[in-house]
Amino acid sequence: MEEEVSYTVISQADRGPVATVVPGVIDALALARQRESDAQITIAAADGWILTIEELEELAKT
Repeated sequence: MEEEVSYTVISQADRGPVATVVPGVIDALALARQRESDAQITIAAADGWILTIEELEELAKT
């Protein structure tokens, strides 16, 4: 069984960056969508990749 990668969703809000670590791609996608209207979003995977919301959506489909 493949181990799931954790993700850090970083919001660049007016009050400063806020980073939240979530256990999987579905959680990361939900959080990024929730925060994208208020701030610029950066998504970092635990394996070192920096992803866009669109790339995260593709991962969620697999």
